[in-house]
Order: sequence, then structure tokens, then C-alpha cells
Amino acid sequence: MNNLIECVNFPVKVFRGFNALDNLGDFCKTLGTAAFILGGKTALAKTEQKIHTQLEKAGIKAAAAQWYGGECSRRNINTLIEEVVKSQANVIIAVGGGKVLDTGKMVSMECHLPVITIPTIAATCAAITPLSVVYSDQGEFVEMVCFEQCPVGTVIDTAVILDSPIRWLAAGMGDTLAKWYEYRVSIECTQQTSLTLAALANGKLCYDLVERFGGEARQALDKREFNEALDSTVDAIILYAGLASIFGGEKIRSAAAHGLHNGLTKIPAAHKVGHGLIVGYGNLCLLALEDRSDDEIMEAIKIAERCAIPTTISQIVALTKEDLKVVAAATILTPDIKNMPFTVTEDMVIKAIQRVDNLASSFKVGECSEP
Repeated sequence: MNNLIECVNFPVKVFRGFNALDNLGDFCKTLGTAAFILGGKTALAKTEQKIHTQLEKAGIKAAAAQWYGGECSRRNINTLIEEVVKSQANVIIAVGGGKVLDTGKMVSMECHLPVITIPTIAATCAAITPLSVVYSDQGEFVEMVCFEQCPVGTVIDTAVILDSPIRWLAAGMGDTLAKWYEYRVSIECTQQTSLTLAALANGKLCYDLVERFGGEARQALDKREFNEALDSTVDAIILYAGLASIFGGEKIRSAAAHGLHNGLTKIPAAHKVGHGLIVGYGNLCLLALEDRSDDEIMEAIKIAERCAIPTTISQIVALTKEDLKVVAAATILTPDIKNMPFTVTEDMVIKAIQRVDNLASSFKVGECSEP
């Protein structure tokens, strides 16, 4: 008999939809009386007034509002911990993209305070997951930290997300597609249980939603006109991808697509490119590493193109031959590569990048030559 007890953590509350921020104050007052707000500069500029209005209506003191520092790094986390303690806040509100939300979760854990996440872009599932990715001050991958609980609340306001740059939605779709591409690989390296199969099923749902609605969601941001496809795509990126991560836990998660992303952090110029954009390109390289057919990779390239995800390495960063070797060497040392069901070598990574680039280039040429 297997007596192993597993704890599956879920967010307590998720508010989603157009103008979902209207629910912030009433929810926040169930958690505390003083809120410490941390966020990205753009995110705070876009939302701070509405957040303050909601808190004021609910009788919640805004103890402070501070920029998170620019990286989810130990130095920035420690600085914010000191500020939270000084402010005497009893609830944390993290507002912005994935690195902001990961920083907020780290500060929350260290301060033993509840955290509410407010994603202002749909670029990752970080808003609801019980983990953070920590980087150096220079943006190089350092570690992944897992928590015993998810954020207590998440507010997904598509009115805010509609006003975000397309590249961040594209990044979210790239990261979300990985939930299928990577999970179907990494599940081969672990025992198949109800939880790992639930993770895989959510990964497939993520793929299906992005494949069906991603192009229309991109158009919504391009025209700044809300449509239901945006809601469906944001659900895939934040909710269903987050659930896939929660169900997968430590057993199945990331593989070579994230490994390539973390390898590319060795190239400073790549730090300016959104996490999910690189992962989205990494998905294509993962397919090549698996030695899947040209037709299957081309179909993945077409989906990526519709969703504004990079399909060639040059769309991310210009690499010399030496740079490419550095990236490949770093990629195979990342923990993500351990989730591959076969040994991955530097030469395999380089050949996968070259194969994807050749296929994507031929697709672009063919597309341009159509009458």
C-alpha cells in the first residue's frame, strides 16, 4: 500500500474578466488592514490609482508603493523585505509581469504574509503558481524556489491586459504552449499518476486554446478592441497553464524549451527578450531534439507565427558561432534538461537550432512567394 500523502495547493480566490480590479478592495479587507504594493514601473503607472481607490473604499491603508527593482534577484528581494517590515503592512500586493509576481511571492514567503497577485500582462502563469524563478542582478538564471502555498488571491483584469504590448501576450502564448510540448516529454521520465496525467491534460488544453484563439487574441491587442478570444487565451496562459504547473509539481514541469531559455541567459543581449518568447522558440527546438518530422515542426512554426512567437534565433538575439556554443553548453547543464527522456548534448542543441531556423526560413520564403 502506498501511504504517501501529497499536498496540492490552489489559489484561494481568482477574479477574472473585464474590470476585475473592482473586486480588489473587498477581498483585500478579508486579509489585512495595510497593504504593501510592489510592482513594475509601467504596471504601477497604469494601475496604482485604481488600486488606491479600491483600497480606500474598503478602508485599507496603502502602506507603501515601491518599484520591485527590475529583477527577481536576492538583493532586490531582501531590500523589499526590509521595506515591508518597516511599513508594518500585513498584506502584499504584487502588480506587473512574471518577475514582479515572482518577487512578490518570495517577499511574501519570507515575511509570512499573504500576497495578492495582479498580472498586468498575460506573459506567464506566475500569478497563481507556488514557485518563483530567481535570477542574478544581471538577469542570469540562478534557481527555482517552490512554496508550500499559492498566492491567496489573483486578479486577472482583461481591461488592463488589453492595454499591454502584443509581445507580452505572444510571450504568454509561447510559455503556455510549452505546457503541452514539454509535459508530453517529461512525463516519460516519471510515474504516471492521476496528478501527472491531470497536468498533461491541462497542458493539452492550453495548446488547444492557444491554437484556436491565439491569433484572434493577438488581433484584440493590435486593435485595442476586446473580444472573447482574449479572455480564452488569457485563461489558457494564467489559469490552465498554472493548474498544469500545480498538478505537475516537481514531477513534470519544464524540459528543453526552458533549458534553452536558461542557456540563453548567458548572452546579455537576450535578457531584453521576454521569457515566454524565448521559450516559445525553444518549443520548436524541443521538437527538433525529439527528431519529430518536418511536417510536425512546420505546423508548430505556423502556430508560432500566428501568435507572434519567434521562429528563428535571430529574432531573439544575434549569435556568433562561439556564442552558440556557450548557449548550448549552458543549456545542457540546466535542471530542465534532466526532464528529457534521453541524453542531450551540445551538438544536438546546435543542430536543433539550425534545423528549426532552416525550416522557419523556408516557411517565410514560401509565404512571401504566394500570389
